[in-house]
Amino acid sequence: MTDIDIKKNIEKLLFESGESMYAIHKATGIAQTTLSRFTRKESDIDNMSLKNAIKLNEYFLKKFNKKAWHVPKTVVYYK
Repeated sequence: MTDIDIKKNIEKLLFESGESMYAIHKATGIAQTTLSRFTRKESDIDNMSLKNAIKLNEYFLKKFNKKAWHVPKTVVYYK
């Protein structure tokens, strides 16, 4: 997995998954205000701490692993 994959996973989690910031906060321990800064694009995901990026990527993989990830008009399968 590359850093580009991790960034895409985080973007899918925050912007496309439909997961609430509360659910992500409870699962990862990342403050809702921090998550909201990224979803409102007040902070850039590229500048996210490594610790938070790892937590969000692990949550994404755990939550959506082996499930079809639906993007409009396409389906991408993650192993």
